[in-house]
Amino acid sequence: MNRRVTVRDVAAEAGVSQATASRVLAGNESVDPALARKVHEATRKLGYTANVMARALRTQHTGTIGVVVPSISNPYFISVVEALEGVLAETQRSLILCDARDSAAVEADRIALLLGRMVDGLIVIPVSATESATALRSASAQRPVLQFDRYVEQAGTDFIGTDNRDGLRQMVEHVRSRGGETLAYVGSRATTSTAVERLDAFRSLVGTSARPEHWELLGEYNVDWGLEAGRRLLDGGPLPDAIVCSADLIAVGVLTVLKDAGVRVPDDVKVVSYDDSMMGRITSPTLTSVRQPVEAMAREAIRLLDHGGPSQDAPRKCVFTPRLIVRESTGGT
Repeated sequence: MNRRVTVRDVAAEAGVSQATASRVLAGNESVDPALARKVHEATRKLGYTANVMARALRTQHTGTIGVVVPSISNPYFISVVEALEGVLAETQRSLILCDARDSAAVEADRIALLLGRMVDGLIVIPVSATESATALRSASAQRPVLQFDRYVEQAGTDFIGTDNRDGLRQMVEHVRSRGGETLAYVGSRATTSTAVERLDAFRSLVGTSARPEHWELLGEYNVDWGLEAGRRLLDGGPLPDAIVCSADLIAVGVLTVLKDAGVRVPDDVKVVSYDDSMMGRITSPTLTSVRQPVEAMAREAIRLLDHGGPSQDAPRKCVFTPRLIVRESTGGT
C-alpha cells in the first residue's frame, strides 16, 4: 500500500468490525481473546501504526509522559528513566526524555516543550531547590506533575524519593563499625534537596565542630569534582579513616585519585557512597553504596501521576527507605 494503513484496513484483514478493531487497538480487554489475536496479527501483517496525533485530538491523551532529568550523564538518572519506561510499556505508553543540562533555564524550556507536545503528565528531577519552582508550579496548573528524587517545596506537586538521612546514617554507622573514627564528606553544594539532606545528616551524625577529623568538601555531582576532592584530601595531610561520598559519580573520581596515588582501599581508607549505580559495581575496588529502590519508586510515581492533576488539593509525598549494599571499598561483606 502507498497510503497509510487505517483501522478499517485492519478490521477488514482480521474479519471483524471496525468498532471491534478500535477497541482492541485502544487496549480494551473486554474483547474476545480470539478476536483480539486476529486484530493483532492483522496489524503486524499490514504494518499498522496508530495515528498518535489524531488519537490525541480525539481523546485528549497522547499516551506519553514527559521526563526531565538534570543530566543524562548521571547513571542514576538513567536507571530512573529505564525503570519509568518499563512501567509505562506495561500499558502501551512511552516517555519523552529531556536533559536539563544542570540549568534551571534549560529545564524550564524543556518543560514548556513537553507541554507543547501534549504529554499526559510530567516527571521532573529538579535542577534547583529554588530556581526550578516557577516552571514546576506553572506546569502543574496544566498537567499532572511529579517530582522525583529531589523536592522543591514551593512547587506544590507530588513527590517520590528516598530517606536521604537514613541512607547517610547507614553509611556512617557502617564505616564506624569497621574502625572508621575519622570521616570526610565529599558531596555537592546545598542547591538541591538531596544535597541538603545528605549534608545535614552527616553533620548531625559526626558533629559540626571544626575538629580536623571531620572534613567537608562540597562541589558538584560529577566525576571531575570527585577527582579534585580526592587530590585535596591527599594534599591535606593524613587521610581520614573513611570518605563518605554523596553520589557514585563523586566516589568514582575519589577512588581514581586514591588508586593513582597508591592508596589502598579499603586497607588505608574506606570509601562509601550513595546511589548504587552500575558505575560503582565495576570500579576497582567495587563500591559500597546506598541503593534506592528505583523500580518500586518508578511504579509508584506512575500510579500517582495517573491519579493526580491540576485540580488536586494537597501534594502527596512518598518516601522509600534505601539500603546499603556492602562491597569491596569498605572491606566486603
